[in-house]
Amino acid sequence: MPSASRSSSFASRARATCATLVVVCARVAPGARGSRGVRGDGVTSAFERPPAAAVLALGIDARAAHERALLDDDGDDGDVPSQVHLTPTGIGEITVTWATRARVARDATVAYERVNDDDRGTNGAKKATVTSDSYTAQICFGSGTLFAPRMGQTPSVDPMKVVELANTSAWAATDAVNYRVVRAIEDVIPAGFFASAPYDKGVCLDYNNPDAQYHSPLIHKATLRNLIGGSRVAYTLPGSATSRTFTVPTVPTRHSSHHQSWTFTRIAVVGDTGQTEVTKEVLTHVAETLSDAQVLIHTGDLAYADGFAPRWDSFGRLMEFLTSKIPMLSVVGNHDVSVNGLESTAYAMRYPSPSVSSKSPSQLFWSYEFGHAHVIGLNSYANPNVGLFDGADAPQMSWLLDDLASINREYTPWIIAVFHVPWYNSNRGHFKEAERARIALEQVLYDAGVDVVLNGHVHAYERSKPVFNYAEDACGPVHIVVGDGGNYEGPYGEGWIEPQPGFSAFREGSFGAGSLLIHNDTHATWEWRRTTCVANTTASNSYFERSGDASTCRTIPDVSAQAMEPVDIAILRRDVGACPNKRVGNAERSNEASGYNADGASSHVTTLVITSIVLLALWVVTSVMLVRTLRVLKYSRAYRSPSLLANSDEYDDEFAGDGAIGLHTLSSSMGSDKF
Repeated sequence: MPSASRSSSFASRARATCATLVVVCARVAPGARGSRGVRGDGVTSAFERPPAAAVLALGIDARAAHERALLDDDGDDGDVPSQVHLTPTGIGEITVTWATRARVARDATVAYERVNDDDRGTNGAKKATVTSDSYTAQICFGSGTLFAPRMGQTPSVDPMKVVELANTSAWAATDAVNYRVVRAIEDVIPAGFFASAPYDKGVCLDYNNPDAQYHSPLIHKATLRNLIGGSRVAYTLPGSATSRTFTVPTVPTRHSSHHQSWTFTRIAVVGDTGQTEVTKEVLTHVAETLSDAQVLIHTGDLAYADGFAPRWDSFGRLMEFLTSKIPMLSVVGNHDVSVNGLESTAYAMRYPSPSVSSKSPSQLFWSYEFGHAHVIGLNSYANPNVGLFDGADAPQMSWLLDDLASINREYTPWIIAVFHVPWYNSNRGHFKEAERARIALEQVLYDAGVDVVLNGHVHAYERSKPVFNYAEDACGPVHIVVGDGGNYEGPYGEGWIEPQPGFSAFREGSFGAGSLLIHNDTHATWEWRRTTCVANTTASNSYFERSGDASTCRTIPDVSAQAMEPVDIAILRRDVGACPNKRVGNAERSNEASGYNADGASSHVTTLVITSIVLLALWVVTSVMLVRTLRVLKYSRAYRSPSLLANSDEYDDEFAGDGAIGLHTLSSSMGSDKF
């Protein structure tokens, strides 16, 4: 991540460049629309070839270095793993994903084993098969914010490097169809392009320009199976000399708080992260203070690549220090799959989900159970109704109904729904944007007794009271917006609707992360902590920089009543007596098939303990029988030779009772000639 000083140097250079772009670098505030601009086609005449622009040194080595320099990054070396992240994909199952620049061996595997507190192996390493894939994508730009961000490195993409890539006259023959002279960013992105309607659009470098094609790193996946809930696991990736460790999410059990070593379930929550210095502070807070979280939930809008595909790589590297240690579940946001249609492939290739284990027909909606929780991830951009051009009949809705019917609250009493666009939000940014989804789905979630709803999208933090249909309802879920992860679009603190609606309990336009700590079947603690404040450094609120100490600062211009509050804590209670919907969910659990355990410990642990006890008992019984047999044989010999009985040491105290006397008596009364 860039330092503050580095950002400042970028800022001065970029603002000078953006001054020549006029409207293309203008930032459009949430809900505002820029003036309509005139769009040029940016295409050189096929009949009048202008003179070539300056030649770029783009040999094979130079070209690779040049493309890496687009992100001002040194890149990754060969087969050294980077962008490592973990995904829970089933009970006792974690999928590890990573990237390399070079291929791994065909027979490459990931070694993994259970370790103790000293990270020493306890049961020998297992091997997981590696699968690899990659993709190509046209270099595109889906947002003017790439060139004029409100936070973070300025610009996020250097416009002059875009000009260099787009300028094919540096190498193409003058009569080639892909010959094009590009001298300024306006030759690539027409002035006013992003400030004029329609606003959701993108512009790409020419498809027939080989420098306009981004090739992803090789993306590898390996699934670690038969993991024991609550155990620590070390894994070693191909090309890595060291291992990494993580803790396996616990298996749902009846009364798990009384039996497993984990007596609680902690979930860390972030959203709308992007990749700025503020993002790094939010993630560092999670790593340092929420390291005991079993799972990290991301509420969507991960990388803010916005069409510029290499930003998925820089985001993966930024997240690695956290997501290589804490498994992450994510839902899709508009910047992940929907914005200008440019991001779907990258997200799908890089971020798997537990869709298969939860019997979902799509990677984009899923469920996963661990500890006390049944977590449901939904796609905010899957129409809850059948759309005019849809090729399927609302599959998310039908799957959701089946999934809710599969819940057994004796195992997972807490139901948590996660989707990107909030239903309850008192900020003008995205206000009532998902009203159709709320109307279609809210009753379904209420009837199923969903306890907590986690969202992002709005670049602020807000917690509701238990609510249903905009009215306080003790049996309704608490809706929590965690869209304050630090992305380059900046805070929404100036957009709060006044007066604060009755459903809203706490709201703040700063940056931070959340934690849900589930204590038992009925009580949990939600906590949000501010990690960063920012202040606008321009009169137009067009750029924000970090300011103050998180415990005492205020983001300017946040106008919320809670702007100075560094922490929000709420005790959540599931009142199953007063709320019949909180008792819904009694689906059967097949322990053998699913890995669930009705007795309170992981089925793997139970099996291991039982097997050990049986083997120990067999060993003891066998040993005793062998000793007795040897002794009987010895005294049988004495029975054959009565003279041996003269030595009293020939039998021990165990036979000093009637049995020994009987043996003496028997041997004395019978003649040796009988044998």
